[in-house]
Amino acid sequence: KQWYQRRLAITAGQEVTERAAEVKKLLNLTKNKDALKLALQNPPIGHQDPSVKEQNYETVLSVLKAFRTPEIDAAVGELSDADVDVLMKYLYKGFSNSPDKAAALLLWHEKAVKKGGVGCVIRVMVDRKGI
Repeated sequence: KQWYQRRLAITAGQEVTERAAEVKKLLNLTKNKDALKLALQNPPIGHQDPSVKEQNYETVLSVLKAFRTPEIDAAVGELSDADVDVLMKYLYKGFSNSPDKAAALLLWHEKAVKKGGVGCVIRVMVDRKGI
């Protein structure tokens, strides 16, 4: 069982690293919406290695910073409900881990609540699995 758990950890770490590289390519091509959708896919929820979670958080944060203010509403509008929930988890992580970036994240929060309703906030608050 330990071997299997280690294998899953390695695979998840590789997936996060590969996703970060692909997201960077999309950002360089100014395909910000595609980068956002990719960055929010299959987050390492419940992963044992905090560095994997942190790497994925930094990837999502880099995507959020790439958007200009007028583009945010349309980008959030194209996300699925599940993606909005994941985005909200990263926003709350940003509020707690990077208070200096909180002002920029508040606009994303407003748009995510507009799309996902109060339910997405409640789901993040009661979810025990960290992102």
